[in-house]
Amino acid sequence: MRYNNLKQRQKHFLAFTGLTVSEFDKLVQDNRQDWQEQRIKRLLKNNHNRKRKIGGGRKFALTTLEDQLLLTLILAKHYCCCLLLEYLFNVDSSTVCRTAHTLMSLIKKDGKYIIDLGPRPSKKTTTLEELRKAIPDLDEILADCTEQRIPRPEKKSKRNKHHSGKKKAFTIKTQIATTKQGLIVNIGKSMPGRQHDYKIFKASNLPKIIPKDIKIDLDSGYQGVHKDFPDLNAVIPYKRTRNGQPLTRSQKIQNKKQRRIRVVVEHTLSKLKKFQILNQVYRNSLQNYETVFGFVANIVNFRMLCRLSSA
Repeated sequence: MRYNNLKQRQKHFLAFTGLTVSEFDKLVQDNRQDWQEQRIKRLLKNNHNRKRKIGGGRKFALTTLEDQLLLTLILAKHYCCCLLLEYLFNVDSSTVCRTAHTLMSLIKKDGKYIIDLGPRPSKKTTTLEELRKAIPDLDEILADCTEQRIPRPEKKSKRNKHHSGKKKAFTIKTQIATTKQGLIVNIGKSMPGRQHDYKIFKASNLPKIIPKDIKIDLDSGYQGVHKDFPDLNAVIPYKRTRNGQPLTRSQKIQNKKQRRIRVVVEHTLSKLKKFQILNQVYRNSLQNYETVFGFVANIVNFRMLCRLSSA
C-alpha cells in the first residue's frame, strides 16, 4: 500500500486515515520542512564530522513523507497490530513502530494546530486582545476529562493508582479545554485513572493561564472550584445536596442551558475517540501516551480548522 495508489480512491482514503486527500496534502505541506530538518538532525546527532552526503547509504522502504504519514494515520485511526501494517506496507514491524513514533513526535512536538493558552516560544500572546485575535470565540472555554482503559498493571502499587472506580477498570485520564467551536486550546498532563477530575484540574496549569475575563464551563464534578479559585470565572451546574431541597425550575433551566453549551467539548472528545488508538485498550507504553494523545489532538484540530476555513 502506498499513498499514490490509495489517493485514487478518495472514499477509501477517508475511511483509512480520517482525512480527505486535500487535507492530507495540506498536512504534508505544512510539516515537510520540519520532517527534513528532523531527519538531518538525526543523521548528525552522533556523528558531527559526517563526510557522507545526506541521502547516501541504504534507502528506506518508505522514502516519502506521504507514505510515512499514511502509515501513522492508519495506525492511529484503526489501531491495528504492527504485524498487519508490516504486510500492508511491505516493511518490517520494527520499521512500523519506529516510523509511527517519529511522525507522532514531530507533529505533537510543535503543536502548531493547537493554539495553547499558555506562553508559546514561537507565538507570544501577552494581552487578551491578542488571544481573541488568534481565537475569535475565546470568550468562553469548556473543559472536561476523558479516560482510556489500559492493561492490568503487574505491580500492585500501579494497580492502585490506575484503578478507576467509575469505570471499574484500570485507566489513564487526560484533561482538555476547548472553545465554543470545539477547537482544542489546552491539553493537560495524563494522570492515573484513580484521581478525580477536579484534582487533575487543580494540578494542571489551566486555572493559572485562563484570563479573568474569560468564562470556563465545567461539569458538576468540579465542586469547590469557586472556593479554591475565587478569581476564576467558572460556571458549574446546580447540584442537589443529599438532604437539601429539590432544584427549582429556574435552576433546572440554567442547567439545561449549560448542558447545551458543554455538549461541544463532549463532541470533541468523541472526535478524539474516533481514532481507535484513544478508544480501545491502550496497548503501548504509557511513557508515549502523551505523545500519542497530542498527535491525535493535533490531527483533529487540523481537520476542524480546514473545514471551518472552507465553510
